[in-house]
Amino acid sequence: MTTDSRPPDGYDESGAGAATTEGALDDSTLESIGKDISGLEKQEEVVDDAGMGSRQDLQTLWRWTVFFGAVLLAVFHLWTAVTQTLPPLQQRSLHLGLGLGLVFLLYPAQPRASGPQGAFSGAVMTVGLMLLAYLTTGVASGDNTAMYLYLPQWVFGLLAVAAIAGAWWWIFKWQPDGRGTPSKAQKSAGATLLVLTGLMSLDLVFSDAAGGFFYLPVLGLVLVVLSLLLAVVLLRLPQVVPVWLWPAVTRWGTSVAGVLILLYLAVSGAAELNVIGPALLVLAMVQGSRYLPFKILGLPFADVVLALLGVLAGLYMFFNYEEIQSTVGIVNPTYVAVGTVGILLILVAAARVLGQALVVLASAMVVFAYLGKYMPGFLQHRGASVDQIVTNLWVSTEGVFGTPLGISATFIFLFMIFAAMLQRTGMEKFFTDLALGATGSAIGGTSKVGIVTSAFTGTITGSSVAGTVSNGAFTIPMMKKSGYNPEYAGAVEASSSTGGQVLPPIMGAGAFIMIEFTGASYQEILVAAAIPAMMFFLAQYVVVHYDSKRFGIGGLPKEMLPNVRQVLLTRGYLLIPIIAIFGLLSMGYSPMFSAMGAVAAVVAINLLVQFITVPWTRIDGTWRLRAVGEIAGNLVRLTLPIAVAGAAAAALVWLAQVLVADVNRGITALIASAIIALVAVVVVSAFRKWAAHDPDRLDLNSILDGLVGAARLAVPIIIACAAAGIIAGVITTTDLGLKLSSGLLGVADSISAGIASGLDRIAASALLSWADLGADFGPQLVQDLRLDLALILAMSMLACLVLGIGLPTTANYVITATLAAPAIVQVLAGEFDVPQISMLLMAHLFVYYYGVLADITPPVCLAAYAASGISGGNAVQTGVYAVRIANAAFIMPFMFVFNPALLLQDVTFLEGVFSVISGAVGAVLVSLGLAGFIKRNVPWLLRSGLIIAGLLVVSPGILVTVLGLALGGGVYALESWRTRDLPNFVVDTDGMQPMGRNKNRFADA
Repeated sequence: MTTDSRPPDGYDESGAGAATTEGALDDSTLESIGKDISGLEKQEEVVDDAGMGSRQDLQTLWRWTVFFGAVLLAVFHLWTAVTQTLPPLQQRSLHLGLGLGLVFLLYPAQPRASGPQGAFSGAVMTVGLMLLAYLTTGVASGDNTAMYLYLPQWVFGLLAVAAIAGAWWWIFKWQPDGRGTPSKAQKSAGATLLVLTGLMSLDLVFSDAAGGFFYLPVLGLVLVVLSLLLAVVLLRLPQVVPVWLWPAVTRWGTSVAGVLILLYLAVSGAAELNVIGPALLVLAMVQGSRYLPFKILGLPFADVVLALLGVLAGLYMFFNYEEIQSTVGIVNPTYVAVGTVGILLILVAAARVLGQALVVLASAMVVFAYLGKYMPGFLQHRGASVDQIVTNLWVSTEGVFGTPLGISATFIFLFMIFAAMLQRTGMEKFFTDLALGATGSAIGGTSKVGIVTSAFTGTITGSSVAGTVSNGAFTIPMMKKSGYNPEYAGAVEASSSTGGQVLPPIMGAGAFIMIEFTGASYQEILVAAAIPAMMFFLAQYVVVHYDSKRFGIGGLPKEMLPNVRQVLLTRGYLLIPIIAIFGLLSMGYSPMFSAMGAVAAVVAINLLVQFITVPWTRIDGTWRLRAVGEIAGNLVRLTLPIAVAGAAAAALVWLAQVLVADVNRGITALIASAIIALVAVVVVSAFRKWAAHDPDRLDLNSILDGLVGAARLAVPIIIACAAAGIIAGVITTTDLGLKLSSGLLGVADSISAGIASGLDRIAASALLSWADLGADFGPQLVQDLRLDLALILAMSMLACLVLGIGLPTTANYVITATLAAPAIVQVLAGEFDVPQISMLLMAHLFVYYYGVLADITPPVCLAAYAASGISGGNAVQTGVYAVRIANAAFIMPFMFVFNPALLLQDVTFLEGVFSVISGAVGAVLVSLGLAGFIKRNVPWLLRSGLIIAGLLVVSPGILVTVLGLALGGGVYALESWRTRDLPNFVVDTDGMQPMGRNKNRFADA
């Protein structure tokens, strides 16, 4: 190990601040970091594009159309929140219709890849095609005995083994020099084909066998032979595959498959014209948006049609909701036609805004609903017709218009308005300055600033990618210039933005959906999430702190950072809306009322501050009184547009209500919202030159811009909730959730029984016979260790991480809450004597946490990929670092399930204080052990001791906690004594290599 008694970069040993003496960051680096800090403080409105990749070059007509639609959507929700929310189907249908319209105006079709593809693409395409082919063989074979061969199992088994072995020998052993050179995608596809063929053969051999004989589907045999031949071609003769095939498949494969499916449905009589016609129209417009040159003022004609179809599909349900509700369960051809358009548009919109993963999963669930009677084993169900599926998913409130979209149309949208208004009053700059002042001068100051600012952005947007991109544009360059390598800098930003989704008070959209799933109040959810969130970020802070010591990265000079006291004195009033929302929730008001109160507080406080400060101006650091004329002019600029807009809107709305007094509340709300949105367009156009363009001060322009920003923030959530509704609807109507929950419990019971039986055999063996452990030693030990619960949690964790590949957190949580959470609750009911609401919160927070963590878990780690795009580092390595930084978060959900006191449910004040302290200490000990560095690399034995101590500290029971404290304190004291002669701020070149420019600096130390 190489150390230097002088702290690198001239920083003091405590890391409290950066010196400007020898060894400090050079002036040019400090100047560059200063520009990044300035950019971070001034950034605004970037996170309005939560889906990323929206059109930025819309022409005037379409910009005003988007403005009108976004304001209409926002005002409609404000109107119904103030007056009274509409019946669920009516409220949600307009919410979805306007959201779909905005998607197709804002988000272009994603271009199809045409170049060489990687191994992952080849494997995914092969798995998808093979599943489709296997299902097709089952459907085509049906009950027709002529399509089967009756033969002994062993005969086909031997033939399958011989065929697969022959194909393998032909590919890999026969004349190796004569093989072609396949691409990565071809190699992956060929290898996947061999594996899938083996699995398919096993399934055919062991299905429906009786007395050693079984019915072999002829088409299944043909599929096995064709799959092996295709594998040979891909791996042995890749040159046979034409070069134009991949671009053709990627451009037209989906459309051709769609047309073939529709043709099959039409020929077989499974679907009528009311399904085929709308589906063909949507399919044609989707392809037209990519390839047709026809445009209307720069916007593809097909996208305009798709936007209109989306709005009309929502409006149809909005205006006809009473008739629709009175005929629930009855298949109506018109409803089915509208539903076909709506469901397909949701899938297309999800592909544009959220990526393909959610589309694939939702589409697979629809196929599962249709082909239920052909499914194997416990997945089999009676199936449903196309018309019935569309009716179940579109007409009822158990599918698209179910709970997720209902939450989006009420709580979530209002909190998006609150978040957008906060951004425009300087709140983000306020928190950034607090973070800079509080942590910027500490060891690894730039990374700690990234943690704090990204956590705040993440909790508002509910999108790890949006937070990573918006903040990371400034924090990642700062971290790189401080000495972190690109991967580590990106990992800090990705892990912090991801963690923001578990941070109260907003928690993205998860907290609001959790209200409906658990029946808990918003306040109960915030209280339950408090300690885990504290542990999450405290653990990150500790890891980054000691990593920074290891890398030799100190803080920034205090003179270039804001003063925390001054920031609080001058802008502390910005905290009032946050305090207001907590106060309203604590007083028992609903989340909708609390959000409305918080929005009103944001606007009122900002306008009040402007009225107070308008007579004053700051010149050369001194406050001076403005001239009377200037004061009057500023007041007029501020108040006149608001007064004109308010008076015009009030008059027109009153007139409209008089003229259409007999219409229902929904139509009244729509008319009033449309009038207000139209007035907004006119007044903003008239007073455009009066816009203040001050990021910290609200006026009419910035208030309306906040409403537009809220709509843009909400669009990806609207689409995610609608797509999740499709998945949840299929799960509910097919009882898939109950089946999978029962399956999880069965697997856990089987494994637990097997382990118990093995322990009994060991206890009864000659080796341990002297111990007289008893006949029930195994089952008792399994029960004491709660192994069945641990197995359920482990399988649920894996399911959440896998489902989280490419899925937004909202959709992931809806799915896992439906599939995995009930099984966890069922096990918890037999393990803990706690209230039902506590068990529900434990289970739902568990699955929610791992759904969030999927965004940084390799290989498909969306937040890490976004961060690497800014840092220039390797995406997968960035994900590995992000997991390392957020390591405690992967253990924490197990902690609060086994110790419910960490969720502060049903505890006394003293128990709550004890839980907070033990949670903090446990998080620090675990993260210290996983970081593995204090003043040097900690030996693995001591690291294990720290991790075990941290787990013991947060375990239930005073004695166990005290034991953990003693163990952790002893290990830390021992390591401190052994390294007492080392400086507090060192670099260990035998551990993780120093990063970035520090690498050369310490090579000669």
